[in-house]
Amino acid sequence: MIYVFYNNDPLADDLGGGAEHFRGLLRVLSKSDQPFRLIAAQLQDERHDPRVEYISRTSNFARFWLALWLWFWRNRKAFGPNDVFHFHRNYAAWPKLLLAPGRSRGRVLLTYHNVTGRVLEGYLGRLARPLRALMLVLERRVAHAADAIVCVSARDRTELARAVAHEPFARAHVIPAAFDSQLFAQVPAQPPPPALARKLLFLGRLCHQKNPELAIAVLERLVREGAEYTLTIAGDGEDTRAVRNRIAASPARAHIRWLGRQPHGRVPELLAAHGILLLTSRFEASPTVIKEALACCRLVVSTDVGDVRNWIEEGRTGFICPPQTESLAAAVRAASALIEAGTYACPPREALSETALMSPLLALYRRLAEP
Repeated sequence: MIYVFYNNDPLADDLGGGAEHFRGLLRVLSKSDQPFRLIAAQLQDERHDPRVEYISRTSNFARFWLALWLWFWRNRKAFGPNDVFHFHRNYAAWPKLLLAPGRSRGRVLLTYHNVTGRVLEGYLGRLARPLRALMLVLERRVAHAADAIVCVSARDRTELARAVAHEPFARAHVIPAAFDSQLFAQVPAQPPPPALARKLLFLGRLCHQKNPELAIAVLERLVREGAEYTLTIAGDGEDTRAVRNRIAASPARAHIRWLGRQPHGRVPELLAAHGILLLTSRFEASPTVIKEALACCRLVVSTDVGDVRNWIEEGRTGFICPPQTESLAAAVRAASALIEAGTYACPPREALSETALMSPLLALYRRLAEP
């Protein structure tokens, strides 16, 4: 049995790369011959699946983590050597390691969607350092105890090998986060028309990591230079109020369209209505929205984070810049010029297939489940 643990709901329709990755695991495992169960947090009441077991409500990780201890205590005698436990946060593995220890009770697989502690630093700044030092001690132990590790980008693997534990991460697998490529199959593979050349879209969680304030600053610079650009902001998060206040105070507020929270099913429609996706994150691992934009044949202007260089062909399908207003604004103008000149060619969709992206993970499940 393959058990996959994540504090989200694979039957919900939330935006976000982590949520989409969890949904992708359900889709891909459903098509495979592997027996599986997803251990999740319930975020909706309308949909149910016998292969999804809810142990908490809301995506609050503290609640989910406490529920994990209870779940492992109740089920600790049922596990065998061919079971695989796939955790998407390293500290979620502790209940298994302490309550059902040893390979005779299954193998442990860890996926890293970022370097641990970055989000904490965004909340607490320098105050996060002592807590991060303690987290590193525990993280090293988990990394050495894991049977396999997956990083969604080579950049994160390199950083984790340096900061956490060299040997476990030096042999870690790199498997990028997948996305629902079938959702975009109905979108015509056509470049955006010139009318969309100056329509920008920010799509994602409104939080310190995603840095939506930088997207607003980029638009302000473009408008100040006399260009008729617009920016649509789609998403919500813990910084929603601050972002809305920032928009209200912006001299370019008439050029900003606020949409707020959107269901994931609307992503193809949103991308199709804009010419350029603007990603201004401070850090990422393997941002799903990049692949979604390319699947919709939309240009991407992005900060240099995660594995974006693996997907964006500089000067052809997008531009990668330092996190500076001037650089990003210049890249937006260059992307607009490509659209207006009709020289942008859509990237091949075959490389973005969810099956192709997920097949290495399925192979890893099978190898870990072998006697």
